Amino acid sequence: MFDFLDCVADLKGKEVKRAALNELVECVGSTRGVLIEPVYPDIIRMVSTLNIFRTLPPSENPEFDPEEDEPNLEPSWLDEGHTLVYEFFLRFLESPDFQPSVAKRYVDQKFVLMLLELFDSEDPREREYLKTILHRVYGKFLGLRAYIQTWRGQEGC
Repeated sequence: MFDFLDCVADLKGKEVKRAALNELVECVGSTRGVLIEPVYPDIIRMVSTLNIFRTLPPSENPEFDPEEDEPNLEPSWLDEGHTLVYEFFLRFLESPDFQPSVAKRYVDQKFVLMLLELFDSEDPREREYLKTILHRVYGKFLGLRAYIQTWRGQEGC
């Protein structure tokens, strides 16, 4: 794990991580047969607990309205840390080799809830990725549709 908020800390390690993520994005997007059952738990763990699922920083503006207020851009997006992980996960979900029957063991209500909590991010780039990923999850996992609809109803979306 690297602190992408600190632009000067461990530059070599961050570059190695960035290169590995770029390679994964390219591989899952263009290579058939790599999404086999044994890699699913590692993919979900890499995407969720090791990268995107985190406690969001306290809002600088508690009354933040994404439609009205100037966005608060999260510095970690400048080094592509989050962007590449979201892009990888999106390509994973969109791959012709993706197997919802295998993934549903890992993409469950708890996973979706942690994904939904990230919609509180003030960074519009993150919310855009989340919206697209949630749409893909909704389309691929029939068993999670009611749960997602309940959340949308509570949020007034």
